[in-house]
Formats: sequence, structure tokens, C-alpha cells
Amino acid sequence: MKMKRIGSLILSAAVAASMIAGCSKQISETSESGLTSDPSAPATSAPAGTDAPAAADPNEPQSFEELYATQLLNYIDHQYYFDGKAIPKTESNFYFINAFLDLSNYALMGYYPSTNLQFIDLAAEYPGDEYGTYGDYYVMYAENSLESTCILCARAEAEGVTLSEDTKAAMDSMLEDIRNGSAASSGKSMDEYLQFYYGPGMDEASFRYALERYYLADAYSEVYCTNYPFTDEEKSVPYIRYALFYAPETAEQSAKDRALEDATAMKDSCKTIDDLTGLAQAASETGVVYDQGDIAVPRGQMVPKFEEWAYEEERTEGELDIIYAPEYGYFVVGYLGLQEQSADVLAQTALQQLSKEVLDEIDAKKHDFHTDDVFLPAPAGPTATPAADYSIPTESVDFNPDQTPVPATTVPASNTASKTDVLIWVFFTLAGIAIIAVIVILIASAVKNNKNGSSGNSSPKSPKKSSDKGKSKSSQNSLDPAEDYEEPEDEDSGEDSEDE
Repeated sequence: MKMKRIGSLILSAAVAASMIAGCSKQISETSESGLTSDPSAPATSAPAGTDAPAAADPNEPQSFEELYATQLLNYIDHQYYFDGKAIPKTESNFYFINAFLDLSNYALMGYYPSTNLQFIDLAAEYPGDEYGTYGDYYVMYAENSLESTCILCARAEAEGVTLSEDTKAAMDSMLEDIRNGSAASSGKSMDEYLQFYYGPGMDEASFRYALERYYLADAYSEVYCTNYPFTDEEKSVPYIRYALFYAPETAEQSAKDRALEDATAMKDSCKTIDDLTGLAQAASETGVVYDQGDIAVPRGQMVPKFEEWAYEEERTEGELDIIYAPEYGYFVVGYLGLQEQSADVLAQTALQQLSKEVLDEIDAKKHDFHTDDVFLPAPAGPTATPAADYSIPTESVDFNPDQTPVPATTVPASNTASKTDVLIWVFFTLAGIAIIAVIVILIASAVKNNKNGSSGNSSPKSPKKSSDKGKSKSSQNSLDPAEDYEEPEDEDSGEDSEDE
């Protein structure tokens, strides 16, 4: 993972200044956390042609407390311990602040309730039994990020994984750029600049320590993936052609009946599996088919019914069937045979396994990770905005087998984000699943790209598994890693993706 992308993530806190200042310009360049590509740009800068910093704008935040408003303050400066060793508060603050901004990114996109400052509303009631408020969910989210990094660093130290000299040099360069660029132009010393975004007590030495451990966890992840022993089943997986008639178990029975009728009519209209592509494409243009395409089906990544069908014994190439997955509805499915997985997909498989191992350690409470400090509830946020309703209306249009099919050869390969991809991330975020730092740091960017209909290099159009609901830290957390590694192709990923 290249340093310039990590650098944007590390300093993502700075984007809050532009939000508080009332900046409504859409953020078009995303870092790994889905924020600006240069979030360390200060709120005020020196006039062109001068070296002196601009005078502070009294309408912009002048302190850490003003920058993040009141809700975050009850959640930082807690003393955590990992296997008997105290974690510096500056390091735990580092993860709690980045987690706050990640979740605020979701809120900015409408997935979570927000305050009028466009931060996640930590005082808002959580829609489920797992947490009382979004503040409770936020604590679990941040704790999992912090603990998972501790686990990965412990593994790295046990196995002799260290930071490369190139990484250390790049880190030195990045810190110098902050000192001589963003900090200087904002009229702050290095420590003042870091404290403004990461809280009292943060200084260059503490910030560097947090960075070193962050990169060490990332270095271990890379070594793990390089040495991962792939099985034959992981190397070659079923390849399925499908058309989705959206009618989940929560839909009205009439909608389910209509979806089944349309799915049956489409299947009956197919003389061969090749016909499915054109019919599904035409039906998707009229709104009858909600999603369609061809997709590889690795173990653990799809909804259970879809995976069960793909892996049934004696599956023959070219056969067609209809299955019902309660998460989505009726699928017309066709078996295309086995497909050899690419190196990128295999790397995702290895990361999934690493994620599972780390979460198993967290769930089993293998490590003594805790804080004795009490979290006070967040004060009520000003002008809270509720999360948007992402229920999908079922179209009343019926399938017409006489529609002009699109020749299979003209249908683009699965390289564009589809409606189901959006659903996957909506289900994922609303299910209350925490994100492991380092390993799954691209999730926010994936949500942003999918919502905007951007293309990605993940497997799109996928009836992927909807997540099990997360649990509070006290009752353990459950993360399904199967759907966390669909790496989107952001605007900065062209030369970096191979390094992830």
C-alpha cells in the first residue's frame, strides 16, 4: 500500500475544517477513507506570493474542541490496555478520531443520522437492539479498529516483520511535508497543527509512533497475503450468470408472486444460457430485472441460497434454474463453469481469512483489551438529520419476453457498479458491522463510489451476503469479512492498487 494514499487517510481529520466552515463543494477526489485526496490542506492559507500565514478567520474553528464540536469530546482520552500494556492515549485518540470521521463520511452520504455540522450524530437512537445510540456503535467501531491494529502489530513483532527503510523514509518525507507545508501555511508549529486535529497531548513523536504501528500492521497484512496457502477451491470458483427480480422476504406477497412469474417467464424464454444475457439486459432497462450479469462465487461471499446453488454437486455447464434468496428475491441463474481467480481476487481471499482470524481473537477475548474509563453519553446534537430510508420500491412492470434482446457479445463485462452493489453496502452499514483498520480501510470509498454509480475493480452486480448484525464490545462483535474486500477503483488507485 503506497504511502501517499495512507498519508491522506492518516490526516483525514483536516477535512472537518472545511465542513465546519460551511464548505458545500462535493468532494470529488477520495482517499482510502473516502475523504479528500489532500485533507491536510488548512482552512486558511497564505496569500499568493507571500510566505506569511494568513490571519485566522474568526468564523472558522480555532481549537480542537471547536473543530469537532461537543459530541466527540466524551469519547477521547480514555486509557486502554492491551495484554497488560497501556496504550498511549494519543494512539487511541488517533483511531477514535479517524473512526469518527469515517462514520461521519457515512452520515454525509445519508447512511447515518447527522448533526447540522455534517458529523455523525452520536446521540441519535440506534435502530436495533445491539446499541442504544450511535455513540455506542461508534465506540465498538473505534475499539475494533484499535484492537485489531494491536493484534496485527503483536503478530508482526512475533514473526519478525518490521518496517522497510523505504517506508521509514517515506514517513519522514510525509512529516516534513506537513511541517513545512500545511502546518506552516496555517501559522502553526508541527505540534500545534497535530493537536488541532488529533487533540491535546498529540505531538510529533506521539504521531509518529501511531503511524509506525499503523504501517507495521499493514506490513504484516502484506506478508500474510504473500505467504497465504490457497486451496484449489479458492483458485477456481463457480461462475454464474444471473438475473435478479427484486422481491425480498419483507415485500408484499403480490410483489413476490409477480417476481416469480417474471422469473419463470424469462427462464422459459431461454433456449440456451446465452439467451439469458440479452433478455436480462433488456428487462433491466424497463425496470423488471433489478440486477443482472455474470459473477464468480467464492465461498462465503454470496447470500447462502446463491452459494448453495453454485456449489451443488453435479452442476453442469449451461443449466438454468430459479432460486429464491430472502435477502433479495428471485434469481434466474445459469452455470457457466469454473473460473480461475485473478491475483487481486486471491489477495482479497487472503485478507478475508486474516480478518476472520483477527475477529476470532477479538470475539474469543484472547487478549486483555479494555478500558476502565466510563464513556459519558454524547450531548444532543444540533438539528439532527435522520438517516435516509433505503427501501427499494418494487416495480409494477411485468417481464415481456418479446422485448428485443441485447446480443450477449455486446453486453459489457461486469466492470460497472450495479444496484445490488449499492444494496450490499447499505445492508452492510445499516447492519452495524465494525470495520477493521488497515485491512478494510477502503470500505468508505466503496460506499461512496457505489452510491455514485462509479466503476470499480471489484466483482460487481453481485448477490453478496448481507451481514450479520454487529454486537457491542461487551457482548463481542461479529464481522463477516466476506464482503469487506471489494476494492473500488478510486481516482488515485491506478498505480497503487497492485500494492494493496
